[in-house]
This record gives sequence, structure tokens and C-alpha cells, in this order.
Amino acid sequence: MEHHRSQSKIKDYFGDASLLFIDGSLLDHELIRMVFRRYEMDNNLEFVSSAETGLDIIKRQNVKAVFVNQVLPGLDGFGFLREMRKRGIRIPAIMMMLTGNEETALRALREGAHDCLTKGVRYFDSLPLILDRALARHELELERAERDNLIIESQRHWIAMFDAITDFIFMTDAEGTIVKANRALSAAFGKLPQDIIGMKCHELFGIDPEESCIPNKSGQPHTEERSINDEIYLISSFPLDYGDKPLTIYIMKNISEMKRLKDQLYHSDKLASLGLLVSGVAHEINNPLTGITAYTEILRMKFPDRDMEKELRKILESADRCKKIVANLLTFSRQKTPSRTLESINDIIERAIELRIYWLRSSDIEIVRDYDVVKSVFVDSQQIQQVILNILLNAEQAISELNRNDGTIVFSTRLDNAGQKVIVGISDNGPGIPKDIIPRIFDPFFTTKPVGSGTGLGLSISHGIITEHGGSITVESAEGEGTTFTIELPLPSRTEGNHVANDYADFFDGEKAVGSEKQTGGARGTKEP
Repeated sequence: MEHHRSQSKIKDYFGDASLLFIDGSLLDHELIRMVFRRYEMDNNLEFVSSAETGLDIIKRQNVKAVFVNQVLPGLDGFGFLREMRKRGIRIPAIMMMLTGNEETALRALREGAHDCLTKGVRYFDSLPLILDRALARHELELERAERDNLIIESQRHWIAMFDAITDFIFMTDAEGTIVKANRALSAAFGKLPQDIIGMKCHELFGIDPEESCIPNKSGQPHTEERSINDEIYLISSFPLDYGDKPLTIYIMKNISEMKRLKDQLYHSDKLASLGLLVSGVAHEINNPLTGITAYTEILRMKFPDRDMEKELRKILESADRCKKIVANLLTFSRQKTPSRTLESINDIIERAIELRIYWLRSSDIEIVRDYDVVKSVFVDSQQIQQVILNILLNAEQAISELNRNDGTIVFSTRLDNAGQKVIVGISDNGPGIPKDIIPRIFDPFFTTKPVGSGTGLGLSISHGIITEHGGSITVESAEGEGTTFTIELPLPSRTEGNHVANDYADFFDGEKAVGSEKQTGGARGTKEP
């Protein structure tokens, strides 16, 4: 399969263009034609015996690549490579050497060759492979050249972009002297950028020197809000080591108006954003899921095999679960009462683990189960599974960031008869959560992940789901020691159980429990096989 892909790629690359060989051996020409005939490229081949003629053909014809012999009459292979570079000819060139001398190969590469090969007994069989490799290197060179041009272009626009930014941007030295500033800052004081170079921060802003732009001694980026001349600024400082001269870059954003509107719009903005997100998810996910379900049903009818039926059923169950998750998000955002049944919390945890089993194995993360015999809880299993899965994903990502090979996630369940509740613990040995972040992790849209890696909704929605079930979710963490989430769910009361079938009654009395054995590392295998 790989061989055919390579053939097609080479043929498509050349099209009607020529592949030039500069070599005087007529016997080699025929052998080379035989090799490239398998690629349907024998009509693309051009053979000449001198470098001068080769350069002339490259000038007159569309030549996409060239093989050149090291030894030629007149201008040799090295001279040919130098002449190509001098004339600005940018096509892949492969040097055919008489002996496999490393010094010769290095010289050829320095002269501009994209690859080298030794003319052995059956060297012609390796020509397509060498050509393919040289083409790949040539494409990389073109990409690199394009990137270099983009860098040059971006440097030309940098000053204009710097001055177009309306936030105040400036750089100071260790003494707080301004050494660089954008036009927005100087214009705010009726000056030109060059007029404020050399001024101290407190002189420019007219403030107490003690409250001026003090260099960031922590060595880490820092952001704070400060009031200057009755305006509120969000000031971010970024330390910069420029040679042996420490500098600090400041970005000042006037957030006075934003600050005044923040209190008024905070809750409504979050709810509006959540509604838009839910609407998008519902439309964008439910439509393809319908197709998945339909085609899976067709496959079930076409392939009645029992093993295939089992796998297709898993697809249907997963698609149905995705639809329910979308519905759960809609339900949560609209504050609808979830549909609840008696469920084993141990089984819900197991279903959540199963969804991530492949990735857990790939990341070599060990799952430890420490389940007690617990009574069933009256919950919406899909929503609780969503909560468990979200915490599992966070733990998995936190461990993966450390690149450790002894990652462990512990799931535990306990029955608190006195408090009439089931307690679920989820612990990991990841990097932990900083103390200043812990109070905010359940806030909507708060996330420490990079842009594009998270919405900040996961733990907020999880908190809402558990609260809606009459329970609680808390977190304990220490940096470098891992994190533990604790979920408490109330046991069902007889009032809640009145509408379920009579055969569920023994669940309330504790005469029957799902997950009847405590599972630890030795009970069911801590590391997923």
C-alpha cells in the first residue's frame, strides 16, 4: 500500500514536467528507464551527458528535479550545483557519487544537493526512493523560505501594529526609566513616543514614585488592577532579559467602563453565553448523531452476526448517550427537573471509566477502585455519569501534563448511614490546584486551560447537577500532592420511592446493594488491562 502511494505521489508531482539525468552512461540510461517505467514516468525522463547541456535544458524546459553525476566532462557535479545556486535555480538536485565517501557527500550537501547516492551495482533500484526523499526535503525548504518571508514581513509591520494598539504599551529598565513606548501612551499625554523616552514612570503619570512602575522582581508575569488619576487600569507586567540588561514590559488597559458594567452584566452575560452554547451544541451534535444512529441500524440489518451485533449496539448506546448529554445540558441551563431512577453509584462510575478506558491505557494511568457496599441512590444516571466523567477527564489531563508514568486515579465509595448519604471520592496524584484558584474552580467560564482547550463550564455544570440532586461537591488539593473531589449524594427517602416498583423497596432498607464487594488494587485490577 505504501509503495503505491509513493508511486502516485511522485507521478502527480511531475505531471508533464521533466526529470533530468546528467550522466554519460548509456547502459545506465536504459536501466533507469526500466525503474521509472513502473511509475509510468519513462516519458518524463531526459538524459544529457554534460552539465552545460543540463543547465541549458533547465533554462528552456520545465524540469522538476535533476540527478547529476559527480564526474562529468568539463563542469563537474560540484560545479553544476554551484552554477545552479548562482543562477537561482531552485529545484531538487541529487548527486550521484562514485564512492560512498562521507566527505564527498557533505561537500555535495554544502554545495546545494538535496540528497546523495553511491553508484553501486544496482543503485538504480533506489533512485525512486532517493528522489522521493529529495522532493520532501525540497518541499520543507520551500515552506521554510515562505516562513522566513512571513517573518520579514511581520517585522516590517510590527511597529505599525505596536502603535495601532490603543492600550498603553511600554518598556522600562531596572530603574523604571521608559526605554520604549507605543503611540497610544505618548498621545494620551500630548507627546510623541520619542518625547517620553528617558522619562521615569512617576514623572509621566504624575504619581508617587513609590506607586510607580516598579520592576517585577519575582521573575514571573504579573497582573493587577490599579487606580491612576481616577481611572482604573489592568496592568500586566512581563519581565524580559535582554542580554545582561533586565527589562520589564507593561501593558495598561483602561477598564474603568468595563468595571462599572461588570456587576450589572455578570450573571446575565453568563446565562446568555450558556444559552448560545447550548443551542449550538444541540444543533451541531444532534444532527450528525441522527446519521450515526440511522446508519448503524442499517448495518445491524445487513450484518446479523452476533459479535457484530454486540459492537454495533455499543455504537448505538454511545450515540444515545451523546444525545442525552446534550439534553442534560439543556435541562441544566433551563433548570428542569431531571428524570431519576434508583441507580448503583458504583455502576455509574464504572460506565464513566469505560468511556475513557482507551485513553487511560494509552497514558499508562492506573485506576484504583475502592468501592464499599453502598445503597442505591435516586439520581439521573446520565447526569451523575457526566459529573464523574468530567472530573475523570480533569484528573487525566492534570496527570498527563506531568508526563509521569505512575499516574493514579482512585475512585472510592462509602455509605454514611448516620448522615443518610453516599460519599464518592475521586483522587489523583497530579500537580494539584493552587490555593488561590480553588475558590473559583466552580465558577462559570473559569478555566486555567489554554484557549481552545476548555470552556470553563465542566465543573460549573457538575456543581449545578450535584446541587440539583440535593448533594454537595467539594475539593481538597495541595500543589505537588494531587487533588481529591468529594461528592455527597443523599439516600432516597420513602417518599421519593413511592412511585417506583415494589421490588425496589429493599433498596431503602439496605437489604440489597449493587456492587457487593469492595474493590481495591487486588480486587479487580487497578491498572486497566
